[in-house]
Amino acid sequence: MNAVTFEALAQKFENLPERDKKTVFDFIEFLSRKRKPRKEKIDKKKILLGMSYWSDEDITILEDIRKDMNKWQPEAF
Repeated sequence: MNAVTFEALAQKFENLPERDKKTVFDFIEFLSRKRKPRKEKIDKKKILLGMSYWSDEDITILEDIRKDMNKWQPEAF
């Protein structure tokens, strides 16, 4: 497949009848809405360190606590 350039696309678009131009435009709109925005990977540790005075050791302790909390079982009634 040949590379699609804006110039080649514009030239083909200009040669279309108005009805087909609307169809092409609607299709482009459809593709734009269908596409989900990419989420950037967030470095949560970096954010926490930037917002506070926590050290790597503090965060390690918090991560260990989180792991232990996930193992907790609720009390039976």
